[in-house]
Amino acid sequence: MDEFATLFQRWRERAGLSQNALARRMGVNPAYVNRLEHGGRGAGNRELIEAAADALGLSPDERDALLGAAGHWPRSLAALGPADPSLQLVASVLTDPELTEQDRSLFRLQVRLAALAWRPAPADAETAEASGRLYDLLS
Repeated sequence: MDEFATLFQRWRERAGLSQNALARRMGVNPAYVNRLEHGGRGAGNRELIEAAADALGLSPDERDALLGAAGHWPRSLAALGPADPSLQLVASVLTDPELTEQDRSLFRLQVRLAALAWRPAPADAETAEASGRLYDLLS
């Protein structure tokens, strides 16, 4: 089963919905929900994936994970668009073949630090590990 199908089924089951109940909430045929869960075609329609995320009550991060697994850009990137100069700059740095993995890690950490004023980092293992790596890189 592919990543999209796995996420979709997990979140439908977590919501306590049958395929038929989810289909009713989405306004689609139950066969469509069944195809989504079994890796069939159909995840290409962004509007229907958004409808599924709404019907499942997904958090913004979960919605973005579902969209990404279906091959769509997360909402924030879709809103910016591929021509956004800041987004292009970040992508350019991260894909520079001259940079080492350590340089890319340091750049990612610097972006995270810059964003802290507007998006405080959650206190999780990934953030703690990133902070430790930054300390190691800078010392």
